[in-house]
Amino acid sequence: MTPSPEAPPAEGAVPVGRPGLVGGLRPPHVASLLCVAAAAGDLVAFQQRVAYGLAGALPFLLAAVVQLVAARQVWVSRGTAAALSAVLVLGLLIGSYVVAVSTGVPLGQRNRPVEADPLLTAALCVRLAALLVLVRSLSGRARSRAVNALLVIGTVLWTLGLTGLLG
Repeated sequence: MTPSPEAPPAEGAVPVGRPGLVGGLRPPHVASLLCVAAAAGDLVAFQQRVAYGLAGALPFLLAAVVQLVAARQVWVSRGTAAALSAVLVLGLLIGSYVVAVSTGVPLGQRNRPVEADPLLTAALCVRLAALLVLVRSLSGRARSRAVNALLVIGTVLWTLGLTGLLG
């Protein structure tokens, strides 16, 4: 008897070709590509700001390198550890953006505040999309851990904001 496509797979069986989000790519691969796009935005921001001082430009280079490493790990790894670490990295990078905007930190280029830069806002949106795709690609316990880690980051930022430590 041939199993129907609606029937659940037998225990231990590998599911047959689940369609991906974009062009048949698996969700972790899509998240990796989104991380690369966000890193490209950070590299452009680094290049624009390096002429105004290395101190204001270095965080963008660091963010780009960290995202590229996370993207590579998620692309080549099939395990959940790489995806969870990428979720944590993206959550921390988004949190650092929130801190920079909340405190009004001027970074490089004619002391323009971070939120005034559309390139950084676009990179933030791409980072958020990668984060959502990664969390969605996780299953069960791993997804719960990822959501809990993001909630902890959010709670810390919220508490810092309430206490006035963010500006």
